[in-house]
Amino acid sequence: MSEAASPAGERGPSADGVFSGGGIKGLAFAGAIAGAEEAGYTRWHGLAGTSAGAITAMALAVGYDARGLKESLDRFDFGRIADYGSPIHLVGAVRDLIFHESIVRGDELTKWIRQLLDESPVDGVNAEITFGQLRELRPDVTLVTVGTDLAHSRMVVFPGDVALYQDEQGNPLGPDEFPVYKAARISAGYPYFFPPVGGLSDRSTKKEGVFVDGGVTSAFPVFVFDKEEPGHPTWGFHLHGGFDATEDQPAYREIGGVTWPKDMLEGILDAAMNALDKFEERRFENRVIAIPTGQVSTLNFNLTPAEKDYLYQSGLGAARAFFASARPAENSFGRIPPP
Repeated sequence: MSEAASPAGERGPSADGVFSGGGIKGLAFAGAIAGAEEAGYTRWHGLAGTSAGAITAMALAVGYDARGLKESLDRFDFGRIADYGSPIHLVGAVRDLIFHESIVRGDELTKWIRQLLDESPVDGVNAEITFGQLRELRPDVTLVTVGTDLAHSRMVVFPGDVALYQDEQGNPLGPDEFPVYKAARISAGYPYFFPPVGGLSDRSTKKEGVFVDGGVTSAFPVFVFDKEEPGHPTWGFHLHGGFDATEDQPAYREIGGVTWPKDMLEGILDAAMNALDKFEERRFENRVIAIPTGQVSTLNFNLTPAEKDYLYQSGLGAARAFFASARPAENSFGRIPPP
């Protein structure tokens, strides 16, 4: 289907969209986008995200709407990304963690991201598309994803920060030439679970970077499109554990038994990311759709149909309630865009 035939169309108000990290819980974003579309937001200018949010932002940037994204998510078997299986398999996973820097290989995650691009409803989009080519196809859309370079202790914002690096042959890299799929894969690379991405060396140190999930440095970059004179609102879509964003009781995680390495890993990353997320959510609550994800585990890629439906309905309900409240979208400069 061509872009002209895209169901998103050119009607209604427009906005920027920023999506938080959250692993498999990112399935809730499809419901939240559907709720935003019901409120009239079918056009997106800036799209940004971290981890699962980066994949969602990428999908919207290449022409998916809520319906198309949900259909794609429903078709995909997420069990392919990681199957924990029996305790014997877990022992093997721990061995891989020690010797190969991750529990899983990450190949299926990469394939899925590339598949989303190949199946884009916009003519000309494919798995190898670069940021520059995407901008030529969709000049009104800006895509930003967030990664982390552990070796150089910094947040890496794609595509702009690509200019800080060179390839394995020492050639400087340009942001426009960087593949979209690789930026999304880096952003979604949950440390220790998925292998880090290499192949890019810092132009100053000449040392190879170690690229992992952007959630390590910025799990919810809701500020990324802020301007002193905003022309449209930025809506943030944030996943949180538990059933109510305002409740003081946190979601509980059992850490122990044969799955303790996975439980501990998940707990460390979620605690580190959610502490900053909560601050950002409270500071910018007038523009953040807080989506409860119950007790769904970040790395549980074997969700039941009921769990998948819960996430979708949770996102849909949160977005409907948010947009019904008609809140002003004040940004980090204290400015509210015109209606």
